[in-house]
Amino acid sequence: MGKQKSKNKSKNKSAGKNRKLSVPFGFVIAICLVVGSVYFMTKPEPPSDNPAQATGFLIETRPVLSHARFTGKAALAYRYAAEIPKVLDAQFCYCYCKKNHNHKNLLTCFTSNHGSKCSICMDEVIYAHKLYKEGRSMDEIVIAIDEKFYRPFPTRRL
Repeated sequence: MGKQKSKNKSKNKSAGKNRKLSVPFGFVIAICLVVGSVYFMTKPEPPSDNPAQATGFLIETRPVLSHARFTGKAALAYRYAAEIPKVLDAQFCYCYCKKNHNHKNLLTCFTSNHGSKCSICMDEVIYAHKLYKEGRSMDEIVIAIDEKFYRPFPTRRL
């Protein structure tokens, strides 16, 4: 009989030790859950995949015409213009439509049929889209467009 009592006492001692260990272990798990949930709830958003995102309001507020109205290179240019309006809103158009047609910027060319008839406008949009997809910054895109498409404004000689 004496042996059975000693067995029960050893079982009770080990059960007491388990209870003593389970309380701090549960406390640690609870703290980890709280800290983890706070971290995930307050975690900042990851940076954009493309650094060329512009901020602020557009200068040109009219919508880009649907690319479905056009075919070939024009349809591609109108589709790209609809994808990156803020990038194009910061671009100068080197067909000089600002002077000739009172356009505000490159984006304006694609709010009318003008962009479908002008190879300079289409080439600028396609090149700007390519740079945008490469992850170039807004400043890099503006500089690259200026370097590639700049030409002096033709003046008339009398």
